[in-house]
This record gives sequence, C-alpha cells and structure tokens, in this order.
Amino acid sequence: MKRSNTYRQTGFTMIEMMIMIVLIGILASLTAPSFFNMMPRLKLKSEARTNLNYLRLARSKAISDNSQYGIYFDVNNGNLVYFKDTHDLQFAYYLAGQDSLIEGPISMASNVSYSNCTFMSNCVIFYSNGSASTSGSIDVVDSESGNSYTISVLASTGRVRLQ
Repeated sequence: MKRSNTYRQTGFTMIEMMIMIVLIGILASLTAPSFFNMMPRLKLKSEARTNLNYLRLARSKAISDNSQYGIYFDVNNGNLVYFKDTHDLQFAYYLAGQDSLIEGPISMASNVSYSNCTFMSNCVIFYSNGSASTSGSIDVVDSESGNSYTISVLASTGRVRLQ
C-alpha cells in the first residue's frame, strides 16, 4: 500500500486575504459619501418624528383624561410647547401663564426650523373626542440642506400624519 505524501491544505492564502481586504476597502470608500449625505436627512426626520409624537401624545392624553391638550409651535424660536388647555375652553389657543404647561419649550436642533404653519395662532388643541381645533400643517425644515417634512392634522378626526 502506497501512502500519499501530499498534504491537504485548508484555509486562505495570504494573497487571497489581501485581495479580500482590498475589495472591502474599495466598497467602503464607495459607500462612505452616501452615508454622510444621508445623516442630515435622518436627523431632520428624527426632529419631524419628535414633533409628530408630541401631537399624537396630546391627542391620546385628551382622550384618556377627557380634557383638552394642545401643542403650540413657536415658529420664531423653533420650539414647541405641550400644554393642557385650562383657560377659556371655547377659544383654542395657548396663553402662557394661564394654561397648564406640561412640557416645554422643547427646542429643535440648531439647523432645523418651522415654516409654513397654517394652524390658527400656531396652535393645535385636541378635544376629548379625539378631534382637533383646526386642520392645518407645519413644515419642519433643515436650513442647511433645504429638505423638509410636513406634519398635517385633520380637524374632524384628529389624525396626525408625517409627509
């Protein structure tokens, strides 16, 4: 019986490893710029979602507490105020010092601002049945890139959407 002196190798050679490292480096260098271009848009979407979540929180709190809760958008300073409407419930607007402040002012990132606010008095109040005081929308805009998201509220149902 004749034995074979050949040794069966397993694993990778050094050249195969170097080729793989070079290919991974090339792919990483191609994807890095698109990743960095995507970051401002993701930060803007995060800010828009934060605003959206406060609107939804005000609506759900109004339904659960059988009260009026609202959001006031301070367009000039780029922040919002989450409040319980306790003064003159017939008029749907925020009155600092007389409405019960729950949280705020909540500031956005320095490069993000509000524009095109179509809510009366820059304010949305949700009633105990889930409806809103007014229909309208507000744009959350990144001043550096010009990208924006629109948050809209439908008064009859209180539905809040991000577009």
